[in-house]
Amino acid sequence: MVTTHHGWAPNAAPMGIIRKQDTILIRLFKGSRTYQNILAENFLVANVTNDPVAFVRYTFSDIQPDDIETISSPWREFPVLKKAQSWVAFECINTKITPEALVAELKPLRGHVNSFYPKAPNRGLNAILEATIHATRYKMNGEEKYLKLIDFYEDIINKCGGEREKEALMLLRSYL
Repeated sequence: MVTTHHGWAPNAAPMGIIRKQDTILIRLFKGSRTYQNILAENFLVANVTNDPVAFVRYTFSDIQPDDIETISSPWREFPVLKKAQSWVAFECINTKITPEALVAELKPLRGHVNSFYPKAPNRGLNAILEATIHATRYKMNGEEKYLKLIDFYEDIINKCGGEREKEALMLLRSYL
């Protein structure tokens, strides 16, 4: 989960961090608040979490102030998720902008591991991630094939997921 801010309006969004050999990258497609914030600030925080409700909520709605903690450092303040298992703050360098996307190399600046015990992921968590991705595509273009894929993953969530994954599924359905 990536957190950013610009003008101190924090934002959280599920994003993948890419590693190619010794280089860490992020690719963002145009149009998102995360894209705009990184263009303005050249900075992001990668928060490690496996909370399925957070993935769904931050995909489709704004982050709540109670979910964020502001960390101060000599060079800046930045938002982190209070419930993250760990986080790493990155500077975005060597940014390349194409007509479709922004690609930036990530330079680690500071990190922290919280005292939370990690929860082992289950198939339900992975299924809610996939269902959420298909839900964003459905919201963008309305193609029925994405609803069928969400239904497929719903079966896995109901069979293999815990209470939190099932809560995330209900939340996802409410956004659709």
